[in-house]
Amino acid sequence: MPYSLTYLYRCLCWNIPRITDYQRFPSAPVNNGPNTTPLEYGPAYPLPAQWQWKHRGLPVAGSPTNFLTDTGTTAFLILQHGKIIEEQYFNGYNADAVNTSFSVAKSITSALVGIAIREGAIGSVQDSMAAYLPEFDRQGYRDITIEHLLQMRSGLAYREGVTPWSDDGLVYYGLDLRKQALKARLEYTPGTAYHYCNYNLLLLGMILERTTGMPVAQYLSERVWQPMGAEMPASWSTDSRPSHFAKMESGINTTARSFAQFGQLYLQQGYMNGQQIIPADWIQASVKAPAEKADTARFMSRMVPPLCKWSAAPHGYYGYLWWGYQIDPHNFDYFAMGVKGQFIYVCPRKQAVIVRFGKQWGKIDWWPELFKQIADTLEN
Repeated sequence: MPYSLTYLYRCLCWNIPRITDYQRFPSAPVNNGPNTTPLEYGPAYPLPAQWQWKHRGLPVAGSPTNFLTDTGTTAFLILQHGKIIEEQYFNGYNADAVNTSFSVAKSITSALVGIAIREGAIGSVQDSMAAYLPEFDRQGYRDITIEHLLQMRSGLAYREGVTPWSDDGLVYYGLDLRKQALKARLEYTPGTAYHYCNYNLLLLGMILERTTGMPVAQYLSERVWQPMGAEMPASWSTDSRPSHFAKMESGINTTARSFAQFGQLYLQQGYMNGQQIIPADWIQASVKAPAEKADTARFMSRMVPPLCKWSAAPHGYYGYLWWGYQIDPHNFDYFAMGVKGQFIYVCPRKQAVIVRFGKQWGKIDWWPELFKQIADTLEN
């Protein structure tokens, strides 16, 4: 298979994705509106003298500030009842600095699908993707529903890795992602197993484009960013200037506060500034535990272990492009997560949102365990 010199340059010279990649890719604007709703400050959260976490399975304790600095954290915020109670920036970042989202963009895409369904542009999650992408109107593929795409249960093959011929490389660095999405190969029966696959996001992006009649960055701006009164504009990285297709799996870039506002919007069941921006029933369907878990065993050796292990764990699950954390039979937290430890963690039981963005994952096994620990210390 021939590769263009530009694609090979991206793979070999840009190499491992970085949180500054938004400066390399072209992008489409996600404008905020003239009426912003800046976050307010509430009573300060007293940071404890020590946090506890695990690294390589062993317990570790240390100063929160030192830990956040050493893990490459750029932004750390806690909101409770809609107000900032903790806000710190590290490693050269400040409140105005742009953070790239990586796969946090997937959870934002989920919101756009829910809005498109409310508006009638998309019929329902049970619709075949082939109803919107007739290129896939053939045996096997027409059994893939929009829900399968949202739940990472499409049955499409996906090769992880950083080589130019891996699907990770082809999706992250590709110059024409619409064309690349049409090459997605069916590997197993749709709906029977969970496999984290970025082709699902490209296909959802194509469906959103065709059904709404506008680029997804514009749709995000008009339907979410402006109505929620985002403090700052955002951008959505695109594959190339000629194609100008949004990097659906990874490309939304803005400040930590604006990401926190999006988390707060979900915590408020999609209602903000006097309007229902995201349907409440969509949010509930997106973040709750599924009735039954999809099989993950066949992919354990191929996926990033924490992702697969979490979705298979008794207290972990994957919804509609959101990760979930079952606390007890009646309570769950949920979170958007991107590579290198980008997080919007939502805790309904404490009416809290925790945002962590960073240059690297750092020496911690699983950030959500720490976020739960932090949330547990908050008063109701």
